[in-house]
Amino acid sequence: MVDRRVEVVARLKALEDAASPLVTFLQNANAVQELRADKQYNLQMLNDRYQIGPDQIEALYQYAKFQFESLSALWGKLAAEILMQNWDIALEELNRLKEIIDSNSFSSPLNQVQSRIWLMHWSLFIFFNHDNGRTQIIDLFNQDKYATLATKLKVSMFCY
Repeated sequence: MVDRRVEVVARLKALEDAASPLVTFLQNANAVQELRADKQYNLQMLNDRYQIGPDQIEALYQYAKFQFESLSALWGKLAAEILMQNWDIALEELNRLKEIIDSNSFSSPLNQVQSRIWLMHWSLFIFFNHDNGRTQIIDLFNQDKYATLATKLKVSMFCY
């Protein structure tokens, strides 16, 4: 497992490095707006101005796919730890997922909100069984990003 982890982390780093020019470009709102204003979504212009070509686009695709697959694996690992009632390890996995969800690396805000809702759902199993769970559930649900969701969920449950 340790060797596999080193291999996975190395692949993730290599994909991240290969995709970084395109990720940097996409994070620059002015550059993206310039493309939209010119209606010039062509590869030649991206290559000339920003040194972004087919290799970087393919690297971004592979990087996003790899992250998605890794995220699915983390959800599976969390579920397995909960089923085995390994509350300390489950809490670590929950925190790891929370960091990823809060890092804004999602394709859309809707996916991020859905992941936060699932995180809140799964966290209940851990927090109600972990020794320090009662205080940690309060900490999680009082964070702005999660408190808003908890309020909306509570309201929507009463509407039905």
